[in-house]
Amino acid sequence: MRYDIRNHQQIRRLLLLSGLVLLSTLVAGGLLAHSARNAVAGASAQELSKLNRFIQSSNVKDDAMKVFRQGRDQIEDENWNGAAATFISFVADYPKHKDVDAALYWTAFALKKQEKFAEADRQLERLIRERPNSNWLDDARAMRVEIAGQTGNRQVVERELDKNDLEIKAIALQSLFQSNPDRAAAFVADILKPGSAADRRLKENAIDLLGQHAGPKTTVMLMELARDQADPKARKKAIFWLGQSGDEGALDLIKEVVMQPNDTEIVKAALFALSQHSSPRAYELLVGFARGASSTELRRDAIFWVGQRGQEAAVDDLTKIYEAERDVEIKKHILFALSQHHSHRARGKLSEIARSGGDVELRKQAIFCLSQHSDEASVEELVKIYDADSNTAIRKQVLFALTQTGSPRGRAKLLDVARAADDIEVRKQAIFWLGQQDEGQAVDFLAQLYDSESNAGVKEQLIFALGQSHQKAALRKLMQIAKGDASVEMRKKAIFWLGQSQDPEAVKFIEEILK
Repeated sequence: MRYDIRNHQQIRRLLLLSGLVLLSTLVAGGLLAHSARNAVAGASAQELSKLNRFIQSSNVKDDAMKVFRQGRDQIEDENWNGAAATFISFVADYPKHKDVDAALYWTAFALKKQEKFAEADRQLERLIRERPNSNWLDDARAMRVEIAGQTGNRQVVERELDKNDLEIKAIALQSLFQSNPDRAAAFVADILKPGSAADRRLKENAIDLLGQHAGPKTTVMLMELARDQADPKARKKAIFWLGQSGDEGALDLIKEVVMQPNDTEIVKAALFALSQHSSPRAYELLVGFARGASSTELRRDAIFWVGQRGQEAAVDDLTKIYEAERDVEIKKHILFALSQHHSHRARGKLSEIARSGGDVELRKQAIFCLSQHSDEASVEELVKIYDADSNTAIRKQVLFALTQTGSPRGRAKLLDVARAADDIEVRKQAIFWLGQQDEGQAVDFLAQLYDSESNAGVKEQLIFALGQSHQKAALRKLMQIAKGDASVEMRKKAIFWLGQSQDPEAVKFIEEILK
């Protein structure tokens, strides 16, 4: 596989020019430490565009340009050893050439790809020392910082942290965390202290790095930020990382944040942090807030996160809260939380509520939530509920729930209801949902059912369902109805839906009618 120098260009550009956002994302995903070595292999858009533009724009056909082209081709072929040798020879053979700085940079790049970090650093140091006005100077500084963790050159990192180049400073901070976490934490403390003039993006990345490099010192710092940070976004980041830390000492602070609901977004972040914390006590706190948080909105969030934890105890806890609760909307949220807990017991509780003779709205919610399990046992339970219940609203909800499962058994039940249910309204509902499926077998069934149907209301619903389909078979059935149905009203409705389709064949058919 050839190494695409232009694609690598884009990756490095994302890391350096827009790198603060990407850096934060990588940290939050737990990937930054893993990708640190890969990150140094990147190449910025500036670097590669300079190299390619130099080669493409030069009209010189001398030996020096041949060497540059050879080195460029070796980089594209991922021949790192060959590329390093080629650019080293360029510097040796043409020491006064105006592009020695570019050759030094790409020598370092190829050496870095071979994990020869000390050699790469020497090439970069030479570039910076001998060509202080080079267009490659910033790129060389950035690469030195990137590989400082491998070279042990902490002075390079700390020197860059004292400068104002935001992009390089972010990379330097990450490198320092790899080589000396305590020293890095001290820099972060300075960046985040009250009144700090540090860029907001750098502050946010610093918090992410604290969270990624968890330890007693960093946890204490995160707790202070979660309690006192004035910037809401930075405070939420600190709370997030406390939830990831698994540190028991963070739980009292997170609880305190939830119980001071002066900022709903901060409280929501704290509830999420509890849901992510691995401690059993974190789960107990979450259940407590699900029972009695200070607002209905926060209770709903806590209930949702209890369901997401996936613990077996959640079924019992949610059931107890449901049985003690009077607010219908809260009860609906509990049912949804049970639907996210994919266990037999959770499904059993939903089935019990769906079958009960209680509040119809709650039964309908339980029926919908059963469909979210999407297994055959849930589908079979929905079919049984339909067969056992004569309430039209409940039966309609079951039909809708069956459409959510994607089950052949569910579709077969819809076909049976559409064909032969005693309740016309329920039949029409089944026909509607079959029309929404917009697939060939359903269209064929609807067309055949129209031919055998005598009820005008059902036939009208069948025409509507065919009109919702994008299948050619549906359009042709509508054309057949429009051309020769015994009922003028049915012909008119078919023509209407043909006009809505904007299909060329349907348009031509309507034009023929108008002649």
